Amino acid sequence: MRRAAFLQSKVSRVSLAIALAAAFSAPTAKAEQPDLWDGNWHYSIEPYIWLPGISAETRYQLPNNGGQVQQKSTGNIFSNLSGAFMLDGSVRKDNWGFYGDIDWVNFTNEKGRFSQIGGERFGAGANLDTSWDLKGGMINLAGLYSMAHSNQGYIDLVFGMRYLWIKGNLDWNLTVNGNAGNLNIDRTGSLRNSTNATDGIIGIRGRWTPFENQRWFLPYYLDLGAGTSNTTYQVRFGVGYAFNWGDIGLNYRDVGYNQSGSRFLKSLQLSGPTFSVNWNF
Repeated sequence: MRRAAFLQSKVSRVSLAIALAAAFSAPTAKAEQPDLWDGNWHYSIEPYIWLPGISAETRYQLPNNGGQVQQKSTGNIFSNLSGAFMLDGSVRKDNWGFYGDIDWVNFTNEKGRFSQIGGERFGAGANLDTSWDLKGGMINLAGLYSMAHSNQGYIDLVFGMRYLWIKGNLDWNLTVNGNAGNLNIDRTGSLRNSTNATDGIIGIRGRWTPFENQRWFLPYYLDLGAGTSNTTYQVRFGVGYAFNWGDIGLNYRDVGYNQSGSRFLKSLQLSGPTFSVNWNF
């Protein structure tokens, strides 16, 4: 019985491997992609997984007019990502369309360091390590206009807005000597802060393939913006494989923000790989 079960399991695995190989090894088959410029309405929905690392610099206001705490993360890619949700979609007819994207991420127990407290900077006698949580959401809403298209791909103009909301929790347990008297802050404690930003964006998106069968393709996205933020940007590029029902993609995505003044967020960068599944209907 065990031998029969083992053989059956082995046959099932071999069959699955053959099926997957057949699905991805049809170089002569052409993906029946929808003609987005046929005068009809076309829709797509694309859930995806994004595993970003985070680099952030934030400001927290001390109580009793004690000034600000400026804190910078030391996190790397994949570090302490504890939750995420992403969804992308578009609607279009002929050259015009609408694009939307929503993201939610949560980072916990990130490591960082105080860079400045109440205007004071520090020497080697201060251990200023911190632990902090950061969570928030980002929404992109934009119009689309097709600037060019052919059998090899297309390029769309993207114009719209990006909204960011983040909330941060900062905890510390400081060990300080030498200039301890200059610090207007308790040796242990926590701070909370949040902010939001609305920025106009303009950019391009699309795909291109150098292959005749058009199954393999190279997707791309780039935008720049400003408004509440001094600058914001988003870059995404990678490789995809098309089926008759839609496509799958593996991309690298980088989103950045820079803000001035006394706002909670000074700088933010989220970057890492994404895996997406897109359905056309």
